[in-house]
Parts: sequence; structure tokens; C-alpha cells
Amino acid sequence: MFYIFHGQDDFSAKEALTKIKRAIGTPDMLDLNTTEVDGKTATVSDIINAINALPFLSPKRLVIVSNFLSRLGRNKNDADVAETLISALKNMPETTELVFWDTVDLKKSHPVLKFGMVHKNCVHYFGVPQKQTLPKWIEKRVQQKGGKMEFRAGQALANVVGDDLRALDNEIEKLLLYVGDSRPVTLADVELLCPYTADSETFAMANAIGRRDTRLALDQLHKRLEEGQNPLAILAGIASQFRGLLEVKSMAEAGLTPAQIAREKGWRSDYAAKMRLKEARNFSIERLVQIFGILRDTDVAIKTGEIEQTLALDTLISRLCGVR
Repeated sequence: MFYIFHGQDDFSAKEALTKIKRAIGTPDMLDLNTTEVDGKTATVSDIINAINALPFLSPKRLVIVSNFLSRLGRNKNDADVAETLISALKNMPETTELVFWDTVDLKKSHPVLKFGMVHKNCVHYFGVPQKQTLPKWIEKRVQQKGGKMEFRAGQALANVVGDDLRALDNEIEKLLLYVGDSRPVTLADVELLCPYTADSETFAMANAIGRRDTRLALDQLHKRLEEGQNPLAILAGIASQFRGLLEVKSMAEAGLTPAQIAREKGWRSDYAAKMRLKEARNFSIERLVQIFGILRDTDVAIKTGEIEQTLALDTLISRLCGVR
């Protein structure tokens, strides 16, 4: 059997691959009988050799070929390569389970994709859900986990997290763990446990800065700028995130427990305090104070016209990631 996975939703594709692995056999034997082929550098001969290899002490073996099909169509001889590959698929041994996994959308005219379309349960498209369909995705995900969530809560979660399905799944898991089997997840639960996701890109940016991952932090920044967000609003959001981290970290270092911090903040659970304290571990008090000094300098530089706004934010991220 062979499968074609394509599309940018790698989260759902990985889950589908996990199901295939579970159906093949036990993890210990599967490790011995799994071949992963990097399609960016492999030849069609490499793939055919992997397909035709026999399993070791197991009835099945798994071959995963990543990002090969999306390469076809770029060179003159790619039509011949596709024909050779299709011929190999027609004669593939029954002992092989083959997965082509391309992290982009394949064209409907792709010869191997067209060949796969005539085979039942072969082609699987994993497209990232559109914003308007995210609440439905959340609802289905909650049901799969055996829980319930109010419609307004699902809408709020979709709005604050966006189309990062892995982050959504983590938030759903956290919310269901919090409410248990007692009741559905409500809007109040989302507001309590996921307040940092009200500006999820800023939160991700703060995390990247904490890990000194300059590239990721800049990616998050420019994503927001491309969406048309005001640079000063972005700067204010960054300041708000770090102000919250400094506040809970200062309380903890003063001897307050997560439960006491939650009471001081008016939170109904210490869970939110624990989450913020976990993120604050990336920073010392001294580092957070230094960061606020850099934020203040950037604000002044922008408002006085000393430096262009986008350049100011780029420089800010680079400086924050370099703070020791």
C-alpha cells in the first residue's frame, strides 16, 4: 500500500502517519523496519531500492519519502522519472507500506498524484484550516478527546491562538484537563487559562527572546508587521508580556506560592500562575529590568523620529536576544 500526504498542515499529517505506524506493528520491530528517505537529495533509484527491500523479522516495513514528489516537474527528464516511479508503485511488494510526504500542495495535474487518486484511501490532503473553519476543527478535536466545549469558548480559542494546530491542541488538552469530566469548557475557562494567547504572536515572540532565538523572534515580528499591525502597538504588546513575567517572578521571589499569586491577581486558579512562572524561568529579574530599559529607549527613539519604526523593532529584537 502507498500513501500520498501533501499540504502544509504537518500536525495532522504526523498524526495520520502515527496511525499507519500503529497498524503496522510494535514500535521495537518497526524501528528496525523503517526507512526514511530525504526526497530533496534522493534519486528515483534510491526510492525504488527502499521500496523493494524486504522486512526484517516482521511482515511489514515502512518507507517514508519526504518532499520528493514536489521536486518533479522542474527538470526535462522529470516526466520519465514520474513514469519510472509509477511503474515501481504498480509492482510494489505487499510487504512495504510507503508514504510520500510533501509539505506543500501538489498540483492536481501531478502524474503521481493522479495515479494515486484512482486508489482508495491513497491521497490525503492536509491543508491548514481557514480562520472561519477553526471553531469546527476545535469542536471535532474536543470530541475526539472525549470532552465538550461551549461554542463561544471554541470561537475565543480560535481567535486568540489562530491556525497553529499544535498550539491549539495543547490549549485544548490543558482546558480539558482543567475541567475534567464535570462540565464543558466555557469562555471563562479560556479567558482564565489562556490569557497569554490573547496576543499569541507576542507570547511566541517573548518565548523566542527568552531562548535567544533571534530568527524565530524576528519571524514573529515581521508576520505581525505584514498583517498591518501598528509598530507602536507591537512594542506595547511586547512590553505588556514582559511586565507580566516580571510581576509574577517578583511575587515568587518574594515567597508567594502560585496559589497566593493567583489570589493577588484575581485568578480563580493557580494554574495560570504556574504557566506564567514556567515561562518566567527563561529570565532573571535583572534581565527583565534590563529589557524594560531597552524597551523604553526604543519607544523614545521611535516617537522622536530618531529611527525608522521597523528598523527600531528589528534592532530591539536583536538587542533583547543578546541580553545576558
